[in-house]
Amino acid sequence: MTDFFKRHTLIASTLLLTATGFATRLLGFFYRIFLSRTIGAEGLGIFNMVHPVYGICFALCAGSIQTAISRFVAADVQKGKQVFRTGLVISLTLSIALSAFIIRFSDPLARFVLMEDRCASLLPFIAVSVPFSAVHACINGYYYGIKKAKIPAASQIAEQMVRMAAVFLIADILLESGRAITVELAATGHLVGELAACLFSVLCFCLFTPESSQKQPGFLASLQQTAMPLMALAMPLMGNRLVLNILSSAEAIWIPNRLSAYGLSSQEAISVYGVLTGMAMPAGVK
Repeated sequence: MTDFFKRHTLIASTLLLTATGFATRLLGFFYRIFLSRTIGAEGLGIFNMVHPVYGICFALCAGSIQTAISRFVAADVQKGKQVFRTGLVISLTLSIALSAFIIRFSDPLARFVLMEDRCASLLPFIAVSVPFSAVHACINGYYYGIKKAKIPAASQIAEQMVRMAAVFLIADILLESGRAITVELAATGHLVGELAACLFSVLCFCLFTPESSQKQPGFLASLQQTAMPLMALAMPLMGNRLVLNILSSAEAIWIPNRLSAYGLSSQEAISVYGVLTGMAMPAGVK
């Protein structure tokens, strides 16, 4: 059986990532139950209104570049690090710019785009996590390209476990000190999870990356050779992901807004949205 999986790395990687996805979804399900009991339905609703902002940022600076890195590395492993460096520089540059923009305009974004002032305090948490997710995504793309799915799979588990442990610990400390638990708990958990995944991926990349037998060109030469082909592949994927996340963001804004328009108070509308997106939907097959 072991020899079969060694010969058929695609099947082995698919099964591994499927099992990892199921495990993280299962852990995430219990994590959502804990959050619903600590920050409540309204808190979940507010957090889920902010989360699509992260999805848009990830689509712009990480998700499509991860796929492009994976494609180019798989086509030519010897140039893998060259492509990875280029993708990482582009992704980090975009992510830092987006992070700075969100932090600078968190209040207007919350008030005029998300239509909920309480989202303003959560946006900086989301913004700071974006560069970490960009690094994590680029490293994952490299390992997918060289057909080593173990490290991306392990990083997913590490991210979820650290996020849950951090949230449980912070909640316990707040309860013991008699302080109220707010929606910032969920935002902190998101940030800590992304940081953990980033650090884990960087550590693995430093320790377990195979050396290339081909001489690598300098940074500027590498950027000139690979940036345009990489972005030519990434841009259509970026557009597709961006449209999907914009629609998801519109849903997060319009559902509470329409519930309020048809008679519910703002708190009741957000609570209903929190029940839908934070409790009901994670229990489904999506």
